[in-house]
Amino acid sequence: MRINEATPVAVTNLWQSIESGVRGAGSLEEAAQEMTRAFHLGFDESIALARVFFTVPFASLPAANQAFVRTLADSSGAGADLKESTPVLSLLGSHGDQEGWNDPRNSQGHLGIPLISSGFVGAIPMISRLLRELGVPLDWIDTHDPSAIQKTLGDSASLFFVGDASHATDDQGRKIIAATDFVSGYKIQSVFGIGGAYSGGEMLVTVVFSHDRFGREKAEQFLPLVSLFKSNTERLVAEGRTFTTT
Repeated sequence: MRINEATPVAVTNLWQSIESGVRGAGSLEEAAQEMTRAFHLGFDESIALARVFFTVPFASLPAANQAFVRTLADSSGAGADLKESTPVLSLLGSHGDQEGWNDPRNSQGHLGIPLISSGFVGAIPMISRLLRELGVPLDWIDTHDPSAIQKTLGDSASLFFVGDASHATDDQGRKIIAATDFVSGYKIQSVFGIGGAYSGGEMLVTVVFSHDRFGREKAEQFLPLVSLFKSNTERLVAEGRTFTTT
C-alpha cells in the first residue's frame, strides 16, 4: 500500500497488526521494532525507512551507545558539556529497504543524538526542526527539565513534516534533510515524524522517510498511533526497560 492510499481504517489495521506484540514486548526497544516493521511492511510501496527514537539519559545507555554518543559530542567540540543526565535521542527501532537498516544497532550515524544544548541541537537542521514542530520548548534543551516536556506536550500527539525532502530549507537556508546522498540515492520525497511525551517527560518519535510526495494532512492520519503506542508501553518506560538485554 502507498501512504497516499492511507485511510483511518488502514491506520487502525496497522495498529491491530502489532498491538499484541507491542503489549507483550519485554522492552521499549522490542516494541519500537514492532512499530517500524509494521510501518515499512504495511506501506512498503512508499516507505524507504521508518525509525523510532526515544530520549534516554546518557548514563542509562548501553556501553556501545555511550561510546558512540561521546565520540559524536567530542567531534563537535561539545564533549565537555556531555553529562550523565544529558538526554540522548536514541534509536530504538529501524526497518527499511536495506537489510542493514533492520537493526537499530547497525546504525552508522544515528544511534544516539545527545541533546546537549540549544546551540548543539541548532547545528543539526533536521533535529532542530523536528523538536520545534513537536512543540519541545527551546529552554528545555538547556535545562533538561522533564516537567517542561510533560507540561508542554502533555498527552497530545504532534507532527513533524517535510513535504519536499530535496529542497526544503530552514530559516538559515540549510537543507532540513541534510543527508542529500540518502535523499537522492533512495528517491526520498516526503518525511514525517509523529511524537509525544510519556508521563515522566521522556519523548518518543517515529520518523518515516517516503519515496512518495504527499501533503501534511495525509501524515496527520497516523497521529493516533502515538497515543496507542504510549499507552501500551508506559509500563516499560516506568520500569526502565528501554533496551533489550542480550
